[in-house]
Amino acid sequence: MSDSEHSALTSSLTDMMTSLMVIFVLLLVNYLGGRQEEIAIARSKTDEMQEQLTQKLKEAFVDGVEVRKIDNYNLVVIIPEDKLQFETGKNQLNDPSINFLSRFVPALLGTYLSFENDVSLINVEGHTDKKLRRDAANEYYNWDLSQERASAVMKYIFNLRKGTNETERFKGIALFGGRGPIECQYSEEAEEALRKTCRTVKFKIRMKSSEEVKV
Repeated sequence: MSDSEHSALTSSLTDMMTSLMVIFVLLLVNYLGGRQEEIAIARSKTDEMQEQLTQKLKEAFVDGVEVRKIDNYNLVVIIPEDKLQFETGKNQLNDPSINFLSRFVPALLGTYLSFENDVSLINVEGHTDKKLRRDAANEYYNWDLSQERASAVMKYIFNLRKGTNETERFKGIALFGGRGPIECQYSEEAEEALRKTCRTVKFKIRMKSSEEVKV
């Protein structure tokens, strides 16, 4: 092969590689642009569903239950301080709490099922006050107690309509956990009435992320 032929072949290969690279870049840009558009649509859908769920929960709940937006994917259901409380060091549901839950749980389940495809998790979160019992075995006493309180509420939910389709579907996305004495500030001299507001359970609802939403 002569020098001129070799030069022409090299030039042709270079041109071909450049063309392939340009095509690859164009395809990549097109894909990324389409993916960004899909994510934007999904995020818009998530925001819309979150607003609708918030409104439906507010309409469904009674007894002064609040629904607050935490961020773009999370809601928290705040139960009034006099509706769901526990005695110091106890995880048993008392009669007023059971009476409240008998109205609250059907509203929660019914609303959830209407948004089942948009919700990824419902976390039943227990809380305690900051007071540590003198006979507590270890520093994790309040954390363990808060989990037990969440578990008590979860068991009530499961047993209220045991074996029904709606309860079984709720089980698939429900978790419980304890967070101990957080989001509850008071002085060491606080009255018992104020401490009682910290011994409760919250419901946190997580919407599906934009990556999980089908568009």
